[in-house]
Parts: sequence; structure tokens; C-alpha cells
Amino acid sequence: MNFKRSVLVGAALFAASVVTAQAATKVEFWSHSLAPTYDAYHKEVVAKFNSLDNGIVLTQKDLGWGAMKPAIVAAVAEGNVPGLALVPTNWMAEMSGKLLTPVDGIINKAQYTNAALANATVDGKIYGFPSYQVTAVMVFNKEMMAKAGVKPEFKSLDDVFAAAKKIKATTGKPGWASKLQDGFTGWFMFEGLPLMANGKAAFNSPKHVALVQKFADAYKEGTIVKDVNLDFDKQIAGFANGNFAMFAEGGHAVKKIKDANPAAYKAADVTSFPLGDNGKLAFGGWTTMYVVPKGQKDMKAVGVVGNFITGEWAQEQFAKASYTFASTKLANAAASKDPALNDMTDPGKKAFKMGGMVIDKTRHFMIKDLPAGADEAALEKVMNDKIDAAIQGRIPAKQALDEAVAAWNAQFTK
Repeated sequence: MNFKRSVLVGAALFAASVVTAQAATKVEFWSHSLAPTYDAYHKEVVAKFNSLDNGIVLTQKDLGWGAMKPAIVAAVAEGNVPGLALVPTNWMAEMSGKLLTPVDGIINKAQYTNAALANATVDGKIYGFPSYQVTAVMVFNKEMMAKAGVKPEFKSLDDVFAAAKKIKATTGKPGWASKLQDGFTGWFMFEGLPLMANGKAAFNSPKHVALVQKFADAYKEGTIVKDVNLDFDKQIAGFANGNFAMFAEGGHAVKKIKDANPAAYKAADVTSFPLGDNGKLAFGGWTTMYVVPKGQKDMKAVGVVGNFITGEWAQEQFAKASYTFASTKLANAAASKDPALNDMTDPGKKAFKMGGMVIDKTRHFMIKDLPAGADEAALEKVMNDKIDAAIQGRIPAKQALDEAVAAWNAQFTK
């Protein structure tokens, strides 16, 4: 009798567990170009969340840099979307109207900084859970710098170009990978040069032309890397292989050098990148958001996940792991107190400390004051295609900017 009763009880418990498992809501989030470096971090986040046993089962997968946009577009079209996807803030702004769902009703705004929430807002609606952010330092090869007699002290962009020229002259290799792959709008903004004035494109002034020409001259001389499409991974690989002496990125990039080539990591050091716009602006400001693709049906569960994976604990752990900065109010201060991050002989940890000194002067470069309905992505492509042509010596800088400005203004009148 006791055996029979125990069998019945066991069967009942098993049935209950099956029902519970069936009732659990599954939420998947897509990280972006973070594998395999941060696999352990993501496993920890997923395990900690699932240990809460809150009726939501969390899973994660990582998509490469070129795969994320097409994957989101396809998922929305097919009606089979993930809970959340990590994208740069400018992608969020670009996709907000057609591909994303606002998160105003599910986000815990109290845990984020005001700047992070401002970055997440498009046309008065919040479209993302603010995640990690980056500010750049100058990463350099100590041997190449010493051979060129260059001190790692830069007070202006002109100092950077001058150092790159010396390095090229003494080593035969480009001195600097100048982030042309990110487009040129950031360089205009960094130098305090406006893109818009009185509702029209205005980036063809003599100062704008002179800045483009400066890059074009350096490109022709080979003092900067001759590649306008040098993506993040190629940049890391290039530096790790000794193909150039300097590049400007955040601590996360410095850390990746170690993965690519430990010897190159030991040969590297970092220094501050000069402030732009008359000392008001740090270079390399880049922020990220976890967004909700349109078509998501369980917004409540997604909100629970979004607030957790971008919450104080998760962002502090990622700051420590990646040497980037959090978008929450407390995580950066907590991470900076960790003794493990205070080794200034380690380039990545030094980058984290140096970046922290200017994080308050960092912002994500995005075009402001565009007319309603303007297609920012299309406008940037027109500008970058023309400027790339000028930098590569195919057309004069003045012609490139005049044609880009005309194309922008023609678009505004449609």
C-alpha cells in the first residue's frame, strides 16, 4: 500500500513538473559579436537568471557583426523574433520606426543614468534597454613608437597625424588606423564642425574640406591605414600582427588583442586620445542597447529579462570582464573599486581607468536636427561614399562634400 501511494505521489509530482516546464515562458536574447571572449559571462548571466525560477527560461546566442541586422529584419518578417537583441544606439534609432517595439511600459528607468535614457529615446519613446558603453583610448605598439622617437602624448588631432607620419618614415608601416570604417560624421562632430544649419546640410565649409583633405593626404602618404572598411575584428588582427602602430578604441578592444596575440598584448600600451571640440568631447563614444524586435508577444517576460541583463549586477560584471562602462547608476563606481582592475601594467585595465576619466565627456555620435522622415542611413551612405572617394584620391575633397551636401538637401525637399 505504501509502495502504491509513493508511486502515485511520484507520478503526481512528475506531472506537476511537466506542467510547470510547459508553462515556463522562454525568452532568448541575442548578444552581438561578443563570442567567444564573453561566453563565460553570458553563461553566468543566464544561469543566475534561471536560478531565480520565476517562470521564465532564458537562453542566449551570439550573432556576428555582419549578421545582426539581417537577422532582425528576417525575424520580424517571419514573425519569429527573439526577446531582445543587442545593437549600437545608432542602429536602434535607424530601426525604431519599422522594426522595433518601444519599451516604455516595461523598462525600469530608475536604474539607468539620465544620459543613457536620453540615448535610448527616439521621438519621445524609449526603444532600448541601455547596455555597455565605450570611450576610446589610444592603443600603441611600444617598440614602434620608441623606434620613431614618438612620445605617447597627444593634445590634438594634428599631434596624432604628426606621430603617424614619423612612424611611417622610420618603420615603413602606417602609424595609425584612423577608424574610417565608422564613417566620417564622427570626425566632423569630434572637431566641432556642424553637419546641419537652418534645416539644411552644411558640411562643405572650408574647415570641413580641410579636415577631409588632412585624411586624404595621410592616406596617400600611407601614414594611416589604406582601408576605409577596416572593421573591428580586422583592426584587432592588424594591430596584433604588427601591421600598424596605433588605433583608438575602448578597453574591450585592448582585451581582444590578448586573445589574438598575447605577445602583441605585452608589447602594447595605452595613452589618452586628445579631446575634441575644444576639450569638450571624448573620442570613440559608443553606446549599445538591447532592443525588442517588432512582433514580440510576451512583453512582460521580455521586460523582466531586459531589466535583469542590463541591471546593476549584470552591467558591473560585464564592465569587469570587458573593460567597458555601464549605463546604470552604480555599476561603474563598483567596478572601479575592484582591486583586480587596478593593475596599471596591464593595457586593458589601464584603458578602463583612463576611459573612466573622460566617460562624462563621451557621447554616441549621431546626426541631430534632421528633417522629419529623413533616412539617416541613406544620407550617411551618400556622405561616406563621397568622402571615401576623396580620401582615396578619386575626386577632390571640395567636390566630394559639395556633391554630398547637394544630395542631402535634395533628399530633404522630397
